[in-house]
Amino acid sequence: MKTPTPVFIVCSPAGRVGKSLVARLLGDYFLISKRSFRGFDTDPHEPDFGARFPQESTVCDLATVQGQMALFDSLLVNDDVPKIIDLWHRSMDSFFALVDNTEFIAEAANIGVEPVFFFIADASTRSLDVAARLSARYPDLQMISVENAGAAPASREQLARYPASGIFKVGTLDPVLRHAIEDQDFSLSRFMLAPPASMSIVLRSSLRDWLARVFSQLRSFELRQALERAEHLG
Repeated sequence: MKTPTPVFIVCSPAGRVGKSLVARLLGDYFLISKRSFRGFDTDPHEPDFGARFPQESTVCDLATVQGQMALFDSLLVNDDVPKIIDLWHRSMDSFFALVDNTEFIAEAANIGVEPVFFFIADASTRSLDVAARLSARYPDLQMISVENAGAAPASREQLARYPASGIFKVGTLDPVLRHAIEDQDFSLSRFMLAPPASMSIVLRSSLRDWLARVFSQLRSFELRQALERAEHLG
């Protein structure tokens, strides 16, 4: 049986909580694993994710029919190429309206495409309410709760209330390191393959450790998915 093609929907109703960073980490994880991916950035004004991966990504304005087609027609392809959506918080309502109007979830299930939420948790009750509504609305989809300690800190009690099937932790970065990786020309996957000689050895070591913790979680997630599918087939 063909392995489903994942569609990672990185989302939150809040701005500046690290959605683009999480989408970026997913993209670099696949590149460092020597795999391709297709990315979609739904912020037509400041597409950070799209700008960082110009070869792999498409910027989609969901206010236009052309943008809607560019996104949804590309997602419904079971081609073993992971898809990553950096869902702009201002396009979140229109995105899920399109999901329902096009019967995207049913279409995806029919062809072997597997949407997965990477929902950025934060301290607000609004984000928690939205996560709960999405979980109730799409009960068959996995929701990974993202704990982004640097941009969207939340208490353990608040995080425990999220309806998540798993947790993805993004640790806090030192301000100097954060400034370094925010440079538009800085590639995390290229860094892992060949760290720039001009970078401090201390910064190189710290960033390698940070990325290793992130990527190990994504590897574990993929392994769990494979094991669950094997158990289901068995």
